[in-house]
Amino acid sequence: MKRLSICLGFLMTGVLVNSALAQTQYTPEQEYLFNVIKSRRTVRKYKPTAVPKEHILKILDAARLAASAGNQQPWKFLVIQDKEKLARLKEELLNWNFEAYKEKMKPEELEKAREASRKYFEGALSAPVYVAVLVDTKAKYSDFILYDGTLAAGNLMLAARALGYGTGFFTFLPEDKSKAFFKIPEQYKLICFVPIGVPEEWPPTPPKKPLEEVVVFESF
Repeated sequence: MKRLSICLGFLMTGVLVNSALAQTQYTPEQEYLFNVIKSRRTVRKYKPTAVPKEHILKILDAARLAASAGNQQPWKFLVIQDKEKLARLKEELLNWNFEAYKEKMKPEELEKAREASRKYFEGALSAPVYVAVLVDTKAKYSDFILYDGTLAAGNLMLAARALGYGTGFFTFLPEDKSKAFFKIPEQYKLICFVPIGVPEEWPPTPPKKPLEEVVVFESF
């Protein structure tokens, strides 16, 4: 009986959600915002097309306006555009990965894993601009800085998509090594490494759960 009630609850949720979506009208501005959110994609290969500085600043301005605990705004945005530095970073990442692989893999598997890593990083590090999203561990409400930084990264990615750029929420940088590489002060924690650039191609839309599957009204 309980299982039947749960099933009926999900069914009614679906009816309510779909009915509301079908009946509501939105302004062009509202539809544009929803479409930006819907069309955001994680991009792993980019064209070398430069991103104008005014676009970078506009994107970061949106990122800094994210919500944060007590309005503490604990973020710093480290922008990397130097091609030589990014090339060195790619080689360092391969070395860092290789060292990690040596402890987990058989010798005959290492070269194959290294080539797979090289191919991945050549794509992921092909964008003309990267932003390391950092948060200050000495912020007043330090228990919430991970949430704050993630919200800022979300704003950043949506603002970039509104201007026609692809992004990604990349966490493949080992924090201790990347902080040393970029000379990041010890008090900052790395949230993610976000590329900004024109995609080689836009990835297809991945499967998403239907709204009625993830919405629950009032109580389970």
